[in-house]
Amino acid sequence: ALALEGELEHADQDHPTLHRYEQPWSQWGAPNPDNVYERCAIDPTATYVLRGRAEGIHEALFSLVEGDMHLGENGVHAEVALTDLAVADGDLELLIGPPGTGATLVTDPATRLLLIRQYLYDWTNDRVASFSVERVDLAGVPAPPPAPTAVTSALDRAAHWVEESITFWAAYAGASRDLLEHNTFTAPNTPPGGAPSIAYGGGCFEMGADEALLIEHDQPDAHYWNWSIHHLHWFDSGAFHERPTSLNGAQAHVDADGIVRVVVSTSDPGTPNWLDPEGQAMGMAVYRYVGARTKPHPSARVVRLSDLRSSLPADHPVIDDATRRGILGERRLAAQRRWG
Repeated sequence: ALALEGELEHADQDHPTLHRYEQPWSQWGAPNPDNVYERCAIDPTATYVLRGRAEGIHEALFSLVEGDMHLGENGVHAEVALTDLAVADGDLELLIGPPGTGATLVTDPATRLLLIRQYLYDWTNDRVASFSVERVDLAGVPAPPPAPTAVTSALDRAAHWVEESITFWAAYAGASRDLLEHNTFTAPNTPPGGAPSIAYGGGCFEMGADEALLIEHDQPDAHYWNWSIHHLHWFDSGAFHERPTSLNGAQAHVDADGIVRVVVSTSDPGTPNWLDPEGQAMGMAVYRYVGARTKPHPSARVVRLSDLRSSLPADHPVIDDATRRGILGERRLAAQRRWG
């Protein structure tokens, strides 16, 4: 479905249409549950205008990219954060085009996609923006009916997209499982194909049914930060619209000593910063910092669930069943705002 959307339905560079992807039911490549993702195809020789109402958005990144990582298209040619833009009265107008056009986002000859990441920190109250894009020289000109040869080529590209995605992400997940010491996390860095303003780290967790992974790090000084967990067999982010498979800085509890303590366990540990792997005792956990001034390197240790409470500060909150149901109920309702 994602391949057909990208290569058939929204592949017209002359008449671009932004489309959302990475919904809970259509995930690919371990998405960030805090992001609302949109993208469209663009011609690097043409000029475009992106418009939208930016009021009430915590953060958004606008990027020009070569393509998808699993196709070996890792280039990030231009990027700007919403917080770095002067937005008059909440209205955003962003020019995209080749050098010499006065564009804020300047294309490279290899640029093929405009990618937008909106970051929801407060899922309930942060606004989800709606953006539009048009090619300046073809504004108001309808797209021609699709030609049979164009449809055939699009279907071939979609099939190739699926084949490469399966092999790439399976190898990526396998390397994470086999090459990294389990229950440890890499230092924050920006991988090839990642946004330059984002620092990532991660690792694989592995524990027994009666154990938990306790992750600890200083509270980051960052505009945005989060944790998310991913299933190795699909490399997705789980049912993030109704389960706590992610946790961000606006949602997290920070102890009085300034330490963030996150718990990964297959059963509810009764702690506020629980990451739910949906019954999977092995998986991947990833953290990311955006606009960070400090980038703490997390530590982790496996503890028995029966010993977890003694491993936490005495004033660390206890989350009972009723409170957890309330938290998850609010999460589910807030998530629906993205597609409602």
